[in-house]
Amino acid sequence: MKRFLLLTILFLHCLFAGGEQQFADIGDLRLFNGEVLEDCRIGYRMIGQVNADSSNILLYPSWFGGSSGHILNLIRTHAFLDTDRFCIIAVDAPGNGISSSPSNSTDQSGESFPEVRINDMVRAEYKLLEYLKIRELYAVVGGSMGSMQGFEFITAYPDMAAKAVLYVCTPRESAYDLLRCDAEQQIIELGRKYDIPEAEYMKAVRISQALNGKTPDFYAREIPPEALPEYLAGFEDYAPGIFPADNYYCQSRAISLHDISWRDGGDLDKTAKRIKSEMLIIVNRQDHLVHPLPALEFARKTGAKTLVLDNDRGHLGITYEIDKVRNTIRRFLR
Repeated sequence: MKRFLLLTILFLHCLFAGGEQQFADIGDLRLFNGEVLEDCRIGYRMIGQVNADSSNILLYPSWFGGSSGHILNLIRTHAFLDTDRFCIIAVDAPGNGISSSPSNSTDQSGESFPEVRINDMVRAEYKLLEYLKIRELYAVVGGSMGSMQGFEFITAYPDMAAKAVLYVCTPRESAYDLLRCDAEQQIIELGRKYDIPEAEYMKAVRISQALNGKTPDFYAREIPPEALPEYLAGFEDYAPGIFPADNYYCQSRAISLHDISWRDGGDLDKTAKRIKSEMLIIVNRQDHLVHPLPALEFARKTGAKTLVLDNDRGHLGITYEIDKVRNTIRRFLR
């Protein structure tokens, strides 16, 4: 009877799951640092149809500043995952402006919003799965900050997902990544301290993101010096939508505190032994936002399959070689 009810719930969710925005109220979420995120609300979309034995469910957390809507667009534009085969649960990570965030919280808005870490995001996603009566996954899929949630998920719940596809990913931040995060966070902190208009200090942050999103070779080749003023003019208009500075800072802090070895005193060798999911790790050797070295070292510790790209699109190099990436993922999930 319980299995029948589970299948009925998933069937109703997924039968006509065209990716509509949905929400789950999961109650107060006690955070890693002891604070409480009150009345936590998680946004999600379900794409595709659950199969007869509910063995085709993928969890897909959103990337930094991304949303379940962006994931839906990626899937539709690039046929990134097979929606005829899988039922995909795309989740809005806390802090993205759709799920509970500094910008939309009633009682904990702005700087009063509590510190949310990657492991807090994952516990919220686990509560979402409980809300949906889902007890097992075929795979976790995630890119960038979504991959950090993926690493944390298969560490925290090692028996839940058979596989994990993690791209432009890392099990913990490198010193290079931490320096960039710290610089951007200090810009926001200074802007707040001296009451600088948000559009002004976020211009520097956005330029930093763009600079590191691709490679020096890309910019040197694609933008001649005389065209730089026009390129920089594109940063003058500031329309953050649902991801203003407070949300940016919230998720940036979560990234800078990310390290799945926290259970093992920083020993990734011990953490590697916790993982039971079969992993596919995809990196770009020229990624300047999430350095590939920690992920490749962790792949060696765990025997994970790897795909190493090497193109000057940097962190955005996945879609540049989308055919190779898509085919590798499909073979892995087959």
